Amino acid sequence: MIIGVGCDIVEHEITTKLEWFDNSSILKRLFSLSEIEKSPVKNQEKYFSGRFAVKEAILKCLNTGMEDGISLTQIEIIKTESGTVKALLTGQVKKIADLKNITDWHISISHSNHSSIAFVIAENRKLD
Repeated sequence: MIIGVGCDIVEHEITTKLEWFDNSSILKRLFSLSEIEKSPVKNQEKYFSGRFAVKEAILKCLNTGMEDGISLTQIEIIKTESGTVKALLTGQVKKIADLKNITDWHISISHSNHSSIAFVIAENRKLD
């Protein structure tokens, strides 16, 4: 059973203007240490914009925004060896997902030269 659907798009020009890549305190507020450490030297705007879009899309699936107790670092985006994108949730975000009985996240990220887009479906397979 589908619990939620979320989509978000991030323009690379915006992330560059906001100086995400030049300011470590901004990066640490938006991304986990693991996400920062795994960022590529080239195409950082695509990497970070895509992950930010996924985090926003997940919050849309949960019908919440950046409310008290929620930090984007509570959502870690992981790419597996097979290339699948997974989300690791912690803290308040995990509590909300658990309350909604979400068992699976289906995540897709795409990039163009100018923007990154994420599409996420939250699912509870126990109800099928």
